[in-house]
Amino acid sequence: MTIMPFEQEKDKLINGVNHITISVQNIDSAFDFYKDILKLKPIMKSSRSAYFCAGDMWIALNQDETYNPSDNYAHIAFNVPEIFYYKFVEAIKKEDISEWQRNQSEGKSLYILDDSGNKLEIHFSTLEQRIAHGKKHYGEDVQWF
Repeated sequence: MTIMPFEQEKDKLINGVNHITISVQNIDSAFDFYKDILKLKPIMKSSRSAYFCAGDMWIALNQDETYNPSDNYAHIAFNVPEIFYYKFVEAIKKEDISEWQRNQSEGKSLYILDDSGNKLEIHFSTLEQRIAHGKKHYGEDVQWF
């Protein structure tokens, strides 16, 4: 194992998520979904990709005609402040968008699929709230750091 010269500062190396790239089947319909349904701020659109801002987060869409989302729990959760959450979820549900599961976790969540089948979550809560809930309900086999 190679020790990096900055080992003493390893906790500062990765300080957040730079961006998230999502594969989509059709860039035009995906662009409309992320702009019109999720209300993300569009930054760029080309024939094969698009960039959006979600708060301080950069979301990239990349067209892949052979893309087929896997059957697993991997998903992206978008944070929505509580004061907007209910009206936003109501507006999404009027669009007849498929839900991929019902909320069973702490906080409020709507689990939806984009038009390529990517799993998304519209959520409000904080990490601190999730930790407090977990310490109360997850049992003794959880190791907290």
